[in-house]
Amino acid sequence: MKVSIAAHHLPHPEGTATGRTLHAAAEGLLALGHEVDVWSWGADPPHREAPPWCRWEPLPHQRWISMKVRALVAPRRDPAVSGWHPAPGAIPVADDPVSFAAVEPFEGAVLTQHYLTRLDAPALGRWALRDLQDRRAERRNFRRADRLVAYSERVAAHMPPSTTVIPLPYRAPSEPVAFVEEPVAAMLADWRWPPNLAALDHLLTSWPDVCSQVPHARLLVAGRHLPAIGQMEGVEIVGEYDTVSDVLARSAVLAFPCPPTSGPKVKVIEALAFGVAVVTTDAGSEGIFGSGAGCSTGALSTFGPRLARALADPVGRSALATAARATILEYHDVLPAARHRAAALGLGGARD
Repeated sequence: MKVSIAAHHLPHPEGTATGRTLHAAAEGLLALGHEVDVWSWGADPPHREAPPWCRWEPLPHQRWISMKVRALVAPRRDPAVSGWHPAPGAIPVADDPVSFAAVEPFEGAVLTQHYLTRLDAPALGRWALRDLQDRRAERRNFRRADRLVAYSERVAAHMPPSTTVIPLPYRAPSEPVAFVEEPVAAMLADWRWPPNLAALDHLLTSWPDVCSQVPHARLLVAGRHLPAIGQMEGVEIVGEYDTVSDVLARSAVLAFPCPPTSGPKVKVIEALAFGVAVVTTDAGSEGIFGSGAGCSTGALSTFGPRLARALADPVGRSALATAARATILEYHDVLPAARHRAAALGLGGARD
């Protein structure tokens, strides 16, 4: 069967977090024998080559006043002017809520919900006009979609009862990274995303106590758009990296004191896929099938002591790392995740 996907991000295995999962989703459906095409409409020209089943075409130029008036009436509707059509006979899928306006007019329109603004804005203590507009768009999308797909039970609980929960896809590497015995924690992210900045602030606040309990502990901070954080004992600023494995191969633990925002966190699933244990919060392990195996989870207030214990216990970390990779291979790797997605979309006749 055919699937046509509209997406704001470009699918690429080393692209944005959403782009990486979209690439895995499309490759999984292709591996099951379905036909897939993706339209990526982000305004900035892609820095990476699109896969053969994807075309990048930005939205047509729109008058500023027209965009503002439309946003007042029906927010997040800009892709509606794109003129996009799914392939003949294809199931139309919005990979993200902001793309749903392009998909909505077609029979069988599918909405994919990664997270919910109604949960995330209060979690960050944020009350902005854009959040109000996002919440209005979420409610409208839920009413208009023919099928609803979510990546976590928590998100689905705030959506219509017909919502299907599926695993977030991620292509696991063929082999895990080598186990690191030294007490090296890592935090890597796109630092433009506000929850990541909130997590970094908590991590750096907790770090001196961790160092006092674990001699020679080190922290690697990596990713794009990292703000200036100054010098701290045991902290190495890695900055941008070519591939996520460059950082995870040096890491004993992914340290992510995630605030109570919603949806799965790609950085957590990536670390698990590479066989790296994760110390996070309950929100940080949200959406991981198999009960979040491979993660040390708990309240944000206990994060520092839990991180110190994990860094000081290589045997325990090794067990967590083994469970971590097994979890991803069973549920979130390309093929198992694609089977869940195909069932949710009502696809049939695919080869296994």
